[in-house]
Amino acid sequence: MAIIHGIKLGSWRRWRWLAVMLLTTYITVQLVPYGALAAVSPWATRQTPAVDPTPNYLDMLAQLEQLPGGSVALPNFDPAVNGFQFSNQELTQAIDITRNPQAWEEVLTEQLQQLFGTQVCIGGESTTCVLTAAAQSWLQTQLGRMNQGLSEGMAAAVLDLWQPGQPRLPWWQRLVNALLGRTVFGLVRTLFDLQTFIANLFLMQGVTEVAQQTQTVRDTFTPTQILRSLLGVFLGGSLDPFTMGVYRRLEGALTEGHSLTPYRVEDQGQGKYWVYVYDSNYPAGRPGGPTDLHVEFDTQADTWTYQPIASGPVFEGDDQSKTLDLTQRSWRQPPDEQPLAATGPFTCPFCYPGAETEAEAGIKAAPTVDITLIGEGLLTVIPYEESADADLAPLTLSGQDVVELVPFKGGLNREVPASYRLSAAQLGHPLQVTLTGVATAPDQTATLQLTGPGYTANVEELRLDPSQSLTLFLVANATGPEITLVANRATDLPRLSISLTDDTSAYQFNSSSPETGFSITDRQVSKSSGFDLSGLKLPAGQRVALAANTDLKRLYFADDTLASSQYALTVKNRIVIKDRIQLGERQPDFVNYTLAYDEEMRASGVEIESQRQAFFDYDPAFVDPAELPRQTLLEAFDQRDFPIAVAYEPLMVSANGPSPLRLVPSGREPVGQRVFQGSLRKAGGKG
Repeated sequence: MAIIHGIKLGSWRRWRWLAVMLLTTYITVQLVPYGALAAVSPWATRQTPAVDPTPNYLDMLAQLEQLPGGSVALPNFDPAVNGFQFSNQELTQAIDITRNPQAWEEVLTEQLQQLFGTQVCIGGESTTCVLTAAAQSWLQTQLGRMNQGLSEGMAAAVLDLWQPGQPRLPWWQRLVNALLGRTVFGLVRTLFDLQTFIANLFLMQGVTEVAQQTQTVRDTFTPTQILRSLLGVFLGGSLDPFTMGVYRRLEGALTEGHSLTPYRVEDQGQGKYWVYVYDSNYPAGRPGGPTDLHVEFDTQADTWTYQPIASGPVFEGDDQSKTLDLTQRSWRQPPDEQPLAATGPFTCPFCYPGAETEAEAGIKAAPTVDITLIGEGLLTVIPYEESADADLAPLTLSGQDVVELVPFKGGLNREVPASYRLSAAQLGHPLQVTLTGVATAPDQTATLQLTGPGYTANVEELRLDPSQSLTLFLVANATGPEITLVANRATDLPRLSISLTDDTSAYQFNSSSPETGFSITDRQVSKSSGFDLSGLKLPAGQRVALAANTDLKRLYFADDTLASSQYALTVKNRIVIKDRIQLGERQPDFVNYTLAYDEEMRASGVEIESQRQAFFDYDPAFVDPAELPRQTLLEAFDQRDFPIAVAYEPLMVSANGPSPLRLVPSGREPVGQRVFQGSLRKAGGKG
C-alpha cells in the first residue's frame, strides 16, 4: 500500500522521465534500421550528378508555373518528419569526444578505411586495424572540429534517412512528444550509431573529391544557376538531391559556413523564388521556433538571401560573391560497392602517395598539402620569400589549381576559417602562416594542422589574441614536415607535434624449437611514430622549430634563443607484428597471429645548448622483434626500458626576424650526445 501511495503522490515529472527511460531501450531497437543505414548508406551506388547549368531554364519555369501552387518538392519530404527533432547545438553539446575518445576512434577507424582504404592501418591490416600515428592525429583533429557545429553532417544525414514513401511522424516519436512536450534529446545519447552516422557525413565535407566539386559550383555558378540545378532535381524526380552551403565573408574570407537541406521550390512571381530548407539549427515544431524556413532567390537581380530569424545574421550574395554552393548526395558515395582495398575511393590527405595502381591513380586526385585551423580565427597563408621586400598576396587559385579553399560548414555562426589545400607543387617551399583571434572566441584554444604526404604536423593549445597576430612557418617536405613558431611576445611554447604513417618490413626465419618441431615464420613488422614537444618558455621575437626526416628516421628540434633551453619530449610508438607460422614440413599447418603494441615515453628537462640543434633517432626506440618468439616478445614489451638518446649538431641559423628556422642535417658526426630517462606509459597491447 505504501508503494501505491508513493506513486499517487510522486511528481508527474519523475514519472514521465521514468517512462522515457523505459522507452529508450525499446526505441533503440526500433531504430535499428538507422544503425544499419549508418553502416551502408554513404556507400550506395553513385548516381549521375544532376548539377548542370545548361538545361532549358525557361522550360523549367514554365513547368513550375503549371504545377499546383507553383511549387515542386522532394516526394513526401516534411522537415517535421524527416528532420531531426534535436538541434545542431544540442547534438554538438551531447557528443562529448573527451568522455569516450576510445569508442569514437574505434567506430570511426572503420569509416577511415571505407574512405581511404586499409593504408590508414599500420601494416595495412583491416580486420585488426591499428591506425597509423598520422591517421590517428588527423582523425582526432577532425573530431575536434565537431565542437564547432555539425550542420553539414545533419543536412546530409536527413537525405540519406529520407525515403519518398515514408509515412507520418512515427508513433514512438508522437508518444514521447506527448509525454514531454517535445522530443527528448537525451534519447540520442543512446543512439551511438546515429551520432556516428552524422559524424561520418560531417567528416566528408573536406574530402578532396567532395570539396572540389562543391567548390566548382561555388566558384562558377550564379545564384540563378544554382536555383536551376535544384529545379532540375525536383522536376525530374531524382533521388539524388543536394545539400546547400551558405557562407558569410570576413575580411574577404569565407566563414560562418552553414549547411541546409533544400526540399521545395516555390514561385513567388516577378522572378522571385523561395527554396524551402531544413535547417538543423531550428527543428520543426518547436514552440516559438521559425516556420517555413526558406532561401529567397531573385532571378532578375541574380541574388539570394537567407535570414532564418530576425535577430540572426543575414546570409546573402549575388553573381560575384561566391557565397553559395551545392553538394550532391552521390558525391559523398564511391562509384560502386566494393570490398576494402589498400586505397579507398577517396584521396587520403595524410597517406604516402604511390600506393595506388596505375588505374586507380588516374581516377584519384593528386596529393595535396592541407593547412587547417581547428577553432575560430583568421588564417592567412602566403609563400615565404626571403628576399621579398613587399608583402606578398595570400595564395589564391591559379590556372593550375595551386590552391583550393575548403570552407567549414558547422552552422553555429562560428568564425572558423576555410582550409588551404595546396597542390604537391608546394612541397619543399616555405609557407608563412598568420593567425589572429576573433573577439567572439577570446578564451578558446585552437590547433593548426599541416597535412602532407605521409604525415601530419600540429601546433596545439594555441591561444589567439584578437589584437595580435601569430606567425608560423610551415614546410611540407617529401621527407617530412617542418614547423617554425615565432613568438610575438614572451610565451610558453604551445605543443608542437608530428605524426607519421607506417614503415613496414618483412622477412622469414626458421622458428623451429623442441616444443614445436619444424616451423618457418613469415614476419611483417610495421612501425608508426609520433612526437610531441612542449615546455619551453620562448622570449619575444625568438623562434622554435620541430622537423622530421623520414629518410634518416630522425626528429629534429631547436630554437634560436641565446641561452640553453629545456623541453619536454614525448615519443609515441605504435608497432604491429604479424606472423604466419608454418608448422610441419610435409603436411604443414599454418598459424597466424598479430601482436599490436602502443606506448608513450615522456622525458622532461631535455636540454639544448645555445646554437645547437638536437635530433633523436626514432627507429631504434622500438623493440626489435628480430626472430623472437611471441612469448619472448610479450615479455620484452612488458619489461621495457625506454631511455631517449639525444644527439647534437651545430645550428645553421637562418636570417634573423620572422623566417623559417630550417633544421638542416649537418651530415657529420654529432658534437655531443645525452641520454634522458623518462616515464613509460603503455597505451595498449594485444596479441
